[in-house]
Amino acid sequence: MGQRVLITGGLGFIGSNLAHELVRRGDRVTILDAMLEPMGFNLANLDGIRDRVTLITGDVRDREAVEKAVKDQDVIYACAGQVSHLDSMTDPWTDIDINIRGNLTVLEACRKLNDRARIIYAGTRGQIGKLVRRPCDETHPDNPTDIYGADKWAAEKYHLIYHTTYGMKTCSLRINNTYGPRHQMKHGKYGILNYFIRLCFFGQPIKVFTPGDQLRDYNYISDVVRAMLLADSDKADGEIFLLGSGEPVSLLEIAKKIVAAAKQRNLEARYELVPWPGERKTIEVGDFYVSFDKFAKTFSWKPQVGIDEGLRLTFDFYTAHRDKYIV
Repeated sequence: MGQRVLITGGLGFIGSNLAHELVRRGDRVTILDAMLEPMGFNLANLDGIRDRVTLITGDVRDREAVEKAVKDQDVIYACAGQVSHLDSMTDPWTDIDINIRGNLTVLEACRKLNDRARIIYAGTRGQIGKLVRRPCDETHPDNPTDIYGADKWAAEKYHLIYHTTYGMKTCSLRINNTYGPRHQMKHGKYGILNYFIRLCFFGQPIKVFTPGDQLRDYNYISDVVRAMLLADSDKADGEIFLLGSGEPVSLLEIAKKIVAAAKQRNLEARYELVPWPGERKTIEVGDFYVSFDKFAKTFSWKPQVGIDEGLRLTFDFYTAHRDKYIV
């Protein structure tokens, strides 16, 4: 409590939820966000805490802005990034620029100006690629299937190099499919579960690529935020951790659950099975669910919000704030 905390990409989904919790516990929060379209930022994500955080409009690729932001910070959550698998394949240079150069800019600024700060990197399951064993753990080989996964993997390696070479306090949380309040909902490039919920508000069908039997595990955002707070610890330095739910569920079953939750709110909702589009099929990894035993054993963490409760809470949030997220 009372720490100075910087969140890069703090106007986005994970960063803003993290900001709310840090403010609640009494930390001094600074957000660095470039507010790039269509990267998922939303100024409404700071509703309720806007006057209690410092917001810097700046890009993680801007050395001057980053050097100013990292000074005197105790903890840095590296959440800024390009997070679309599809966009990384059609525009790899932007993905490289943000996810690699941007993270290196933060690391170098800290090395020169604030090497005592702890840096917690928001990694992704996309760094792993297709599974050769299920559930996977931190010893699973990494073979990402798209540019996004490869660039996030490289950025993770840079964080670990700065730990082993310079003694900096860095770690990586490989975040799994996450859903809940403050997620952008305009399209499905950054996470389909919340986008599915958006479709229900407009009475549009949820399209599931046939047969929809690929398994995923989903984490509600509050569980991910709690894990990120726990990672602010000497026990995390130099480590990689996977987060998951322990409850894999098929994409078709998720669609059915969302439809059921929507109908409880008198929304016209339905799903339909459709063929796979080519650009999706080439980067699809199939079943993906993980073991989070390493993180659980290190920090006594386990998910507290199951999928049914999480969907209820998510629908409640977007129903109450429809004008700021849905339209």
